[in-house]
Amino acid sequence: MRVIYFCTSPRPGTHAGGVKVIYDHARALTAMGVEAFILHERRGYRYPWTDQPVPTIADYQLRAGDHLVIPEIKAAALARKLAGSNFRYSIFVQNGYYLSHRDGGMSDADVDFAYRNAEHILSISEDTSSLIRLHYPDLSARILRMTCTVDFNRFQQTESKEKLITYMPRKNRDHAEAVVFALKRHLPVDWAIHAIDGLKVSEVADVMRRSRIFLSFSGMEGLGLPPIEAALCGDYVVGYHGGGGKEYWCSPNFDAVDVGDIAGFVAKIIARVEASDKDPRLLELQDGIGALRSMFSRDNEDAHLRMFVRLLETDPPSPDKSSNVAIKLQKRMKIGLWARLRRW
Repeated sequence: MRVIYFCTSPRPGTHAGGVKVIYDHARALTAMGVEAFILHERRGYRYPWTDQPVPTIADYQLRAGDHLVIPEIKAAALARKLAGSNFRYSIFVQNGYYLSHRDGGMSDADVDFAYRNAEHILSISEDTSSLIRLHYPDLSARILRMTCTVDFNRFQQTESKEKLITYMPRKNRDHAEAVVFALKRHLPVDWAIHAIDGLKVSEVADVMRRSRIFLSFSGMEGLGLPPIEAALCGDYVVGYHGGGGKEYWCSPNFDAVDVGDIAGFVAKIIARVEASDKDPRLLELQDGIGALRSMFSRDNEDAHLRMFVRLLETDPPSPDKSSNVAIKLQKRMKIGLWARLRRW
């Protein structure tokens, strides 16, 4: 049995944390001895943000017995194709707020078909699981909790902290601009603000290790990796948990702000700045960092993936339903995208 993750093909400059998690799961399964591959939406694609390669496959290389894992945003578009060719599949939901998302021309009935015919529904967080149950209460038994891991060698606390506040401007950009505009008038002169954008994973980690405070402008998130990574680097994280972050958003490492409360956001940042100036050792953050390291460890991720594999192995495909491997799931790479990826 092979596990094949279908993966979208984001353009350069469009960082997708969900792709990062999918790549990581494929590598983890491979390390366990399971044949796992990435099937990109566009043939020949390589995700430009990753520092580590993953095994890839094309749709014409699929074979009978393969189990496909498709993302929630592509479920409606792919499920009928897979079911029609007798391919078993599961849906990996990394954002419960995207359950209704579908390609143009797809309907609510297509979304419902996808979930009702999925063997398993993988969920990245408790918040995501609750949203799946909200939409499909009769499918609760098919939900499997997954986790992801964080590279603790990169995202770790160091003693070389600077009086630096960091944030990512891609989510809720107008909120970020309003907060930063106000902060420039209230921050002590020896503090700086830096936007993290357009950087590779190793570069993001370097900035987070140097900063003391990370601002989260998360939208509706299935989990939200950047706040976790920042907290592991010893940053106070102030801002929006995005829904999925509720399960780890605990004081003192995380300080929640109501969405849209710009004045309250700025007030909490200034309070953290003052506290950090008084006690720069950040000792109160250590217990929380330890809890995060346990929650997002390789062992925890592997345990959930092993459960998934065991379920697949104990419920093999019916002999009278052999897969029709002649199935088209990929698009051709556009010349412009190919050129940009090669320059990246």
